[in-house]
Amino acid sequence: MSSFNAFGFFALAGGTRIATTVPGAAYAKHHVHYTTSLKTLENSYVAATLRVYSGAGDAPLPDNTIAFVVAKVFVPNGQPVELDALSFAAIPGDVDGANYQDQIPDCPVYLYGVGHIPDHHAPQVLNDGARIFTVCLSDYIAGGLKDSTVQCMYPATKRWVKTPIPHPQSCTQFFGHCTGFGDTGLLRISVEHVTLSLGPHILAQPAATASTTTTPARRQKYIAYGSTPTQSSSASTPLASTSHAGPSSSSPMQ
Repeated sequence: MSSFNAFGFFALAGGTRIATTVPGAAYAKHHVHYTTSLKTLENSYVAATLRVYSGAGDAPLPDNTIAFVVAKVFVPNGQPVELDALSFAAIPGDVDGANYQDQIPDCPVYLYGVGHIPDHHAPQVLNDGARIFTVCLSDYIAGGLKDSTVQCMYPATKRWVKTPIPHPQSCTQFFGHCTGFGDTGLLRISVEHVTLSLGPHILAQPAATASTTTTPARRQKYIAYGSTPTQSSSASTPLASTSHAGPSSSSPMQ
């Protein structure tokens, strides 16, 4: 059980459309690869790349476009973070205009994942009292399963003072904001929520009930009185029907 995801607003640049061969098929998938970054709690930026599915005829977006993205995450050692988009929505407007970013929330990227605590894990305590533990994660990104190792941090606040550090080999879920890279070069995440010792959910068996025998009602194929639709009080004029389907707002699957 493991996954690693991010969502938030990302600035895009250098979009390049690249074809990926599909094994055993006579066609190729296309993705646009962008340069981007993860906005942190300290208003610094962690270098990243973003891969977005590209339909037939789609062109890369212009530089400085802002998009809201939900993506899978891979953190390679010493390289930009890799993001593989699950959902993507570009913010409309003139990207070169002075007011383009004015209506976009100023919010660091959210990171959430499910992973395991390594066997020989030694928690770290920072000078300000914040506590750090390591989480190992994996997810299927850009055609393969990729492993990441990150540091999760309990901030030095009253909220987290009694929260225990996860046990080695246990499964943990976290949610929080990126703060940059720690002293060991691992991506560090300030935790906003954590779930410890995840395991399979076992449903309780329903209590046995006494058997009762009833005569089933005879099914009627037709009845004389049907249900009447309830008309909304705010509706004044019926809408004309149409046989044309509306455009889909969902992103194409990769």
